[in-house]
Amino acid sequence: MNPKRGQKRFIRRIAIWVVIFQITIFLLGLTVATSGTTDPNFDNPSLFHVRSDVLKILSVLENRIGDQQLLEKAKHKLSVLGDRQTRLIASLSDRVTQEGNTTGSDIAFLLMTALMTLL
Repeated sequence: MNPKRGQKRFIRRIAIWVVIFQITIFLLGLTVATSGTTDPNFDNPSLFHVRSDVLKILSVLENRIGDQQLLEKAKHKLSVLGDRQTRLIASLSDRVTQEGNTTGSDIAFLLMTALMTLL
């Protein structure tokens, strides 16, 4: 038997097995990828933090503002703001809820409303 011929057969067999292996991996990967969740933001932690920040802000606004029309405008504005701006306003709303009815909480609330108006 010719050594070069045997070597070519060996290389062909390996190439065939590599192709079969790649096809198998591709098909298994495809089924795993399509069986995932349908919500693209399911495990997105930053989206969870943004939602919790918006809820904090809305709870403070609902306690301090009685006008439903202003609350609807605030909800719309919060949906337009960026993540950094929402976090800043949420930190001010934390300050309002922690301090209660003090001068510091009033100033924090005024800053919240000013930021929402100007941003």
